[in-house]
Amino acid sequence: MDAQGYVTPAEVRSALMSIYGSDPESNLQRALLRILADDLKPLDEKGRWRPSPLLILVAALLSALTGVFCYFTFGAHS
Repeated sequence: MDAQGYVTPAEVRSALMSIYGSDPESNLQRALLRILADDLKPLDEKGRWRPSPLLILVAALLSALTGVFCYFTFGAHS
């Protein structure tokens, strides 16, 4: 702060960065990982991230649908 008690924009910026720097909702990557994590146990025994079972199911269904689409589009020319 300067002699008159005014706060400079740089001081405000650094204060806001220190406040919101540890907030998980302000970081897009951490927010997405938290949303897509398993609700009951987001970390396994080794501390690694566990995806949601719903996310795994959706990924498996999308890959199966993509495989069926590619088979009937490109592979079934007999």
